[in-house]
Amino acid sequence: MGTTSGRRRTSSITVPNNNASVGTVLRWSALGILLTCVFLVLILPWPLPYEQSMEHIMEDRSNHLQEQCGIVHTLGNFSVSSARTSKPEYLYYNYFYQPRFQMLWCAISKVASSSWMYQFTRWAGVPREKIARAARDMKALARMYYPAPTRADVEQMKQNVASPVIRFLLVRDPMDRFVSAYEDLIVRPQSDNYRTLRRFIFREVYGINAPTATKNDTSLPVPSFSDFTEFVLRRTNVLDPHWNTYYNLCDPCFLQPTVIVKLETYDRDVAHLLQLANVTTSADNYDNGRGDADGFAGHRLNVNHHRTSGDTLHRNASTLDRLAELTKEQFERLYRRYEVDFRLFHYDASHYFALYETD
Repeated sequence: MGTTSGRRRTSSITVPNNNASVGTVLRWSALGILLTCVFLVLILPWPLPYEQSMEHIMEDRSNHLQEQCGIVHTLGNFSVSSARTSKPEYLYYNYFYQPRFQMLWCAISKVASSSWMYQFTRWAGVPREKIARAARDMKALARMYYPAPTRADVEQMKQNVASPVIRFLLVRDPMDRFVSAYEDLIVRPQSDNYRTLRRFIFREVYGINAPTATKNDTSLPVPSFSDFTEFVLRRTNVLDPHWNTYYNLCDPCFLQPTVIVKLETYDRDVAHLLQLANVTTSADNYDNGRGDADGFAGHRLNVNHHRTSGDTLHRNASTLDRLAELTKEQFERLYRRYEVDFRLFHYDASHYFALYETD
């Protein structure tokens, strides 16, 4: 009896339950697979949703533009000029066609326009010394080699399937651009025209001439950012190209750009553009990154993007500071002026509106 009982106890311990063992193994295996997946997701550099290919990024930007253009044309709910001519002979004075690289560019002031005007002029074979002599008006020099295309010319380029033309423009956050125009042209004017403009701003805003300079200060007083904003908002029909809208300057709904370069992602976008156009970085093709002995560091293709590189909050610090000088009513009027640009090129203005929220 004792022996039999002992055998039964031994048997109950050493003989496994096959069904229970298989279930345990499966559970532990599933747990191990789950932990491995979690580890791979958290540790390994998997592509994130925003890490799209450049082709997809440019396609998304172009598609978004066309969607918003449809809203502009059908609903007409933007405060923009509707005077768009469809005449074939209509000239597009901001368009520059480069036949060698099959590129059609629309120039927008305060968005690396000097850099690209310099490059287009170099592509036309103009010596750097001649460009230096015409540095104050490179657009006039470039126009000597690039006649303004007509609407019919652009339509033909858009329909050229056999040898497609790369249609591109450069944009930046509209408020960043507006503040930059104030800083560069009003606070630190480089020409007599914009120094004289200070007087007109005072006259427009206050109905009087600019205050007289003191004996110890021969410079004209600088209008505040609020004064400048009020001046721009009151002159609805006369807009300087440095703060005119992208919509008015380039008619992007007609251009239908295939490449939209944003200053916020300038280096990456330009590299993609040059690759599409088969532009090499040789001295003949891409006059960038050379020495500064010629004094043209300010006209390189990469000169302006430093203003918008780095952390977004740091980048917009001066813009936010300037906008904080405006009243809520002024800012809302200013936003309405540039609303179509914000929408067409998918810029977010919520952080600007947050400046004027009250607790």
